Amino acid sequence: MSARSAVRRVAQRMPFGIGTVTLVLIALLVATVGIVLAIGTPTVARTYENAQLRGYTQQPEVAWTASAETLPGYNQTGNIEVADARGDHWLLSYPRGIGRAYQLVDRHSGRALWSQPVVAGLGSCAFDAAGNVGCAIKLGDQPDGFYIVDDSGSVGSKSALDDTARVVGVGANFVRIDQAGYEVSMRTAGGKRVWGRTFASAAQATFDHDMLIISTADGSRFVVDSRGKDTLRCRQCDILTYSSGLAVVRRDGDQESVDTYAVVGGTPTRHPTSESAEAEVVDGPSTLPVLTTVGDASMQATQGFYQVRDPARGGALWQITDPNLSKSNTRPCGSMVAFAQMDRSRVVYQLDDGERAGTLPVPSIDDPDTNLDLLSCVGSSGDHLVFGSSGQLTAFDVPAGKVAWTRPILGRATDVDGYIVLTEGTSLSVLRPN
Repeated sequence: MSARSAVRRVAQRMPFGIGTVTLVLIALLVATVGIVLAIGTPTVARTYENAQLRGYTQQPEVAWTASAETLPGYNQTGNIEVADARGDHWLLSYPRGIGRAYQLVDRHSGRALWSQPVVAGLGSCAFDAAGNVGCAIKLGDQPDGFYIVDDSGSVGSKSALDDTARVVGVGANFVRIDQAGYEVSMRTAGGKRVWGRTFASAAQATFDHDMLIISTADGSRFVVDSRGKDTLRCRQCDILTYSSGLAVVRRDGDQESVDTYAVVGGTPTRHPTSESAEAEVVDGPSTLPVLTTVGDASMQATQGFYQVRDPARGGALWQITDPNLSKSNTRPCGSMVAFAQMDRSRVVYQLDDGERAGTLPVPSIDDPDTNLDLLSCVGSSGDHLVFGSSGQLTAFDVPAGKVAWTRPILGRATDVDGYIVLTEGTSLSVLRPN
C-alpha cells in the first residue's frame, strides 16, 4: 500500500473532520511537539454548576454536620442526602420509618428551618423555582396526598396523590412519577394536570440548565418541553448538559458517536451544531465536553488526541495532540482538564480558552491518594483541582504543581452548589469555603 493511500484510509476513519485529520496525521508522521489550536472563548456564566467549587484553596473546616442528633427519627439504616437545593435553602432527606423524611435547613449553618421534618414515607419532596416545597406523602405523617409545605414546615391543602413516588420541581410546577416509574405527569402546585405520559420502562427525571430530561431504564433519553412533547430523544445514549447546550453520546452496538446541540430557553436546536463519529466524551464533571476518538481511529493512533467543544458552536473550541500525550486517564474536572503524559505526569489546561494552567508531577507509588488515575473529580476551585477517594480529599495547586492540602475522609465527597459535601457513614458534613 502506498503512503498516499494509507493517509487517505486513515483520514476516512477519523471522526472530527479534515482539519483535525490533517493535524493528527502531521503529529503522527513527523512527530511534532504538542499543538493547541484556540478557536475562541465561549461565554460561560459564573455559576457553581458543572463541578465549579467555591473557595477551597486551603484546607477547609467543617461548617456543619447533620446526623441522628439533628434529624429527628433518623433510623441510621441509610445515608443522609441533599435532596434539592434552592438559594440559601437545602432540603435534606434521610431514612425514617418505612421511607424517608425531609427537613429544610439553612445552607450556611445547617440550622433547621422547619419546626418538624415532613415524613414523606414512600413519597418525596422537591423545590419549585420560587423555593416552595412540594411533597408527595404516602404512608407518612399525613393522609396520603400531595402538599405544599410552608416556611414553618406546616402542610397546606391536599390534592390527589395519584400514586406519586418521586417529585421534581420544574418552574412553578412539579413533575410527578408514580411508584412503578412508568407514568410521568406535570402538575400545578394545586394538583391540576398539565400533561401526562406513559413510558415503556421505568423513568427518572431531572431538571438541569432549564431542561427537563427524562431517562428510562431501557437506555432511552428524552428532552421534554412544557407541553410534554419531545424536543430531542435518543436510544442507547446519554445526555450531558452544559451552560450553552448539551452533548448526546450515542451508542449503536460497538459504535459510539457524539452530537452537540445549542440550547435556547431550555429547548435544543432542531439540528446538531456538530456530529462526531467514532468519538466519546471523556468521563468527568466539567464546564465543557472533552472529546476523544474511539474505535479504529483510537486503536491505530500512537498518541492521545482530544477536542474541547462548546455545544453552541459548530467547530472545536480547541484541540490538542502530542507524541507525549497519553490516550487514557484524562481527567476533566470543573473548569480544567488534566491530561496524562506518557511518563504519568500531568499537564493541565483551562477548558474555556485552551491556556496551559500548569503541570503535576509523576504520582508517588507510595501515595495512591494523590494519583489522579485512581481518584474522582470533586471540582475546580480557582486554579486548584479537588479530587477524592474513599479515604482522602486532595487539592492540587495547579500553577505551583503540587498538593495544596489533604483531608482524611471515610466515605465520599460530592459537590452541591459549589460546596463540598461529605457523606461519612450516618452523617453528612459540609466543608466551609475559605
